[in-house]
Amino acid sequence: MDCIFSEYVKFVENFLINYYKLLLSTKYEKGLVKPFIDKYIDVRYYNESVVKENNFTDRLNKELNNIAKELLEENEGKEDKIKNIFALFSYVLFIDGCIHYSDLNLLLKTLFSDKNITLEYSDATKKELNSIIREYINKKVSFFKLFSAEEFYLKGRKYTNNIYHIDLGQNCNISKLYSDYAVEKAYNSDVVFENRTYLTILLCSAKILSEVISLDFSKTYIVDFPVSLLDKPKKIIRFLKALDDDMLRTKICLKFMYKDYKKNKNEIKSLINQDYSICLELDKTYDVDFDDLFLFSYVIVNKKYKYYDIIINNKEDVNTNILVE
Repeated sequence: MDCIFSEYVKFVENFLINYYKLLLSTKYEKGLVKPFIDKYIDVRYYNESVVKENNFTDRLNKELNNIAKELLEENEGKEDKIKNIFALFSYVLFIDGCIHYSDLNLLLKTLFSDKNITLEYSDATKKELNSIIREYINKKVSFFKLFSAEEFYLKGRKYTNNIYHIDLGQNCNISKLYSDYAVEKAYNSDVVFENRTYLTILLCSAKILSEVISLDFSKTYIVDFPVSLLDKPKKIIRFLKALDDDMLRTKICLKFMYKDYKKNKNEIKSLINQDYSICLELDKTYDVDFDDLFLFSYVIVNKKYKYYDIIINNKEDVNTNILVE
């Protein structure tokens, strides 16, 4: 499966293009519409903004207003087109869930009577817009249904208010012929652990997407990554493809134990160089070497080991985010 987050963003982009093609009709110009859509996606889904404003809608409005000003300076004689594109984005905020509304028909009635928009719409256009918006909303609902299952669920353990270790829980009915030990052993075997991690990444990606849609960019999730995958180049590509998005690379952090890092330094450093967020958990094999710790997004230390006090007392030398187990 391709990256959930990227696929959803493409889905939103395609909707916005169709929205503008329909409403602008013969006045549609890709070069005028695309900068607005690109900026909207950056702010809405990636929380990227140069404007310092706590309120999301105010911040987005200022960012889009800046795009409008730039386009007006660069496109003499196209003032009406640019102003219409800008005005139509006010309704995208409702359609795409940034602002709550209760009645789509009332929203469209307001759009079609908006005096700031100097466009004329036929009855056929009005009907088609209603149709594509309802289809868009229904597809979003169907999309998230794909990632809801009674058999599996995400379970999290908090490190801080915004950082969680996350794993896969299961409600599968397993025959009583198997002992708890046998079940646990099978559940943690290399192949099952790999498949479990892949499903965890998919469900976690959907969770992050849901949070982003709700304008929550605060949380980061740490996922145990099977070291066995480092020896399976074809299979690891499938896993990394599921994380092939800037937001997910930041929000999903892949965790390795120190003993595994010592044996696979080149492979793990390669992941870091590809901008994947990597977490290192120090174990009893840790030899109090600070040299590489700064490479990791997070370093987990455990109070039961002798190195704990040394790490805590030398945080500046470690030079990364430290989490306590």
